[in-house]
Amino acid sequence: MTKSNHGDILQTIYRPQFYNSVSNKQELQKLISENPSIFIRDEIYGQLKELIKIKNPSVKLSENDYSKLIEEHLNGLTLEEYGFWIFYPWNNHLVHLLKKDEFITVRTNRNKYKITSAEQDLLEKKRIGIIGLSVGQSIALTIAMERICGCLKLADFDTAELSNLNRIRTGVQNLGLKKTVIAAREIAEIDPYLEVEIFNNGLESKNFDEFFLKDGKLDLLVEVCDGLDIKIESRFKARELGIPVIMETNDRGMLDVERFDLNPTLPILHGLAEGLNPSTIKGLSNEDKVPYILKIVGADTISNRLKASMVEVEQTINTWPQLASSVVLGGAVTTDVSRRILLGSFTDSGRYYIDLEDLVKNKQVPGKEKHLKRLNPFVPFSKTDALEIISKYNTFSNSINPGDEIINKMIESACLAPSTGNDQPWKWLYDNGTLFLFHDEHRSFSFGDYQNIASLLTFGAAYENLKITALKNGYNTSYEFRPVPNDKRLIAAIKFHNSIAMDDQKYISLYDAIYKRHTNRNLSSPPILSDIIYTQLTEMAESIPSAKIKWFKDKKELDTLAKVIGACDRIRLLNEEGHDDFVNHEMRWTPEEAESKKDGIDVQTLGLSNSQLAALGIIKSPETIQEINYIDGGKGLEVIAKKSVNSASAIALITLPKYSPINFFEGGRSLERFWLMATQLGLAVHPLISPLYIFPRIVHGNGESLTQKNIEELKVLREDFKELTGVEDHEAEVFLVKISVAEEPKVKSFRLPVHEVLF
Repeated sequence: MTKSNHGDILQTIYRPQFYNSVSNKQELQKLISENPSIFIRDEIYGQLKELIKIKNPSVKLSENDYSKLIEEHLNGLTLEEYGFWIFYPWNNHLVHLLKKDEFITVRTNRNKYKITSAEQDLLEKKRIGIIGLSVGQSIALTIAMERICGCLKLADFDTAELSNLNRIRTGVQNLGLKKTVIAAREIAEIDPYLEVEIFNNGLESKNFDEFFLKDGKLDLLVEVCDGLDIKIESRFKARELGIPVIMETNDRGMLDVERFDLNPTLPILHGLAEGLNPSTIKGLSNEDKVPYILKIVGADTISNRLKASMVEVEQTINTWPQLASSVVLGGAVTTDVSRRILLGSFTDSGRYYIDLEDLVKNKQVPGKEKHLKRLNPFVPFSKTDALEIISKYNTFSNSINPGDEIINKMIESACLAPSTGNDQPWKWLYDNGTLFLFHDEHRSFSFGDYQNIASLLTFGAAYENLKITALKNGYNTSYEFRPVPNDKRLIAAIKFHNSIAMDDQKYISLYDAIYKRHTNRNLSSPPILSDIIYTQLTEMAESIPSAKIKWFKDKKELDTLAKVIGACDRIRLLNEEGHDDFVNHEMRWTPEEAESKKDGIDVQTLGLSNSQLAALGIIKSPETIQEINYIDGGKGLEVIAKKSVNSASAIALITLPKYSPINFFEGGRSLERFWLMATQLGLAVHPLISPLYIFPRIVHGNGESLTQKNIEELKVLREDFKELTGVEDHEAEVFLVKISVAEEPKVKSFRLPVHEVLF
């Protein structure tokens, strides 16, 4: 045998060699003589002393007593001839041990009476299979130490890597070895008489029968593997054979028990894997599996630190973290429950938590203040408020009355305008030929509506829809902006006229687009758009006096914008106020909620895959956001914006020359004309506006509600943004938007009915 072949064999050996010094005397002598570096450990006398003591627990024995009783026990054999010599080829150790029954008696003596002798004998006949040997190694070793079975089957395809050593009990000399081999060797060094069989390629459908049935059916399956396929397939097999299953998740001490032995109709994973079976799972991509995995492990119940860590996967870490303390706890809990299942004293199915952070904790954790729900300081805007405000308005003349039907039609169109988070912060009152547009600050109160920028853009867009509808019906409009001094709630007093300028006629063609316009966040391969499209969009955006549009199409430009937008999205979501807005005010998490409230953003309109939607649920908890901030994480929150930018044909920025309320109102008109024209051209429009709502906090404010770290990062991002776009701080930056061609969204946002917003 070559040295290389010998080394290869040593990589896979996990069973020790047994020698009886009487019947295998020559083989034993040859082993020793041909292996001068062999390590020999002979503590047989000490083991015999323990055996004698166990047999005479109530007698205080002297050394002479021990010698006499041991000699009687040897029954004519020498110490060297008694028991077995066990050779471990992988570490070149030869150890002298008691024979099997005596060895088990001594080694398990300290189990008694937590485990009785009768129970220990019953457990000796049990067979346990373990799938997965990261968490599973701790379970296997604890089962072996407690000796709650006579046979262990271990399945895992992986080898030990250095990063595994934070939780797998082994040494650096075993790097590169199969995890099955490492675990089996550890068990053999604890108890060479315990039967162990390993499956080095993991569990596969072709070796299921061998794993579950060979030499006797398993009495218990412990499933702690990463692969969803095997999780599902192994359970179907276990249920078919009536084998109970235990799963330990290494987080919050969560243990799952499924008693298929007692209930053969029990749903797989308590119904959390509904729709999955060995056939359907094979057709799922890894991304398709994510929602099932999160549902199975319990996305709402995993620890906040693990949720925070999952956001970092493939961003700042390769995979989710596991700790030795949790792994060891899992080994203990799983072994305890396994023993009670095998002995028949525990018969339930269910999911259980032994959460040490919850059980052993400070009354108040320093630096981890309890999240307090932010209160809206504004009350809903009422008709009484409206009447009080217009009582101060004195210029009712110079307006005609289009009639109630046209007024209602115009307001219906106006309410189809875009608003931040679909908050629809408008209220309307028509009186004496004048239509008043009010700001319902209760609806728009948010982190994103800094200095009412977002709301003013919304009102400008709403006015533009109203004007186009008026033109369509033979009327023109004009407005007075904030006509009542010292009360900004009245945004505009709108007048109606018969005269329509020739230049205004062209906007009538945008009317149909009002009812088709929507946000399209779906991703696609970005097509190259013709110059005429850019010309039409530019002319429409710049048809509002002083409005200017800049286009960004180059990959380097788009990459810079992706970085800026992604970072601003992250800062917003990790901000306590921004996160509260997103979760509790902006998003509608179910179709029923979206339809009943008729505002906010239906989560189904985000254009996310099922896996992304499932992952989004992870960050709903404010405690999770605190943990992400604590670990200085959140890079994963930038991914959606970056993917969106990568699918853009171009990104446009609309500006006006001065940072002022009236320019944001006019900017809203410009962005709506742009959007309606894009809709008419069949383009997908997706606003990417977080930089425009968050930069003003450091440019025109004092960084309100931001951390110092946020401010420093935003200053750098702002300089990058200015260098790319050429904007100056004094300008009004009103719209940052992606255009592309994409599949139409299947779900669109609702609108409040007119009767709820028109007094």
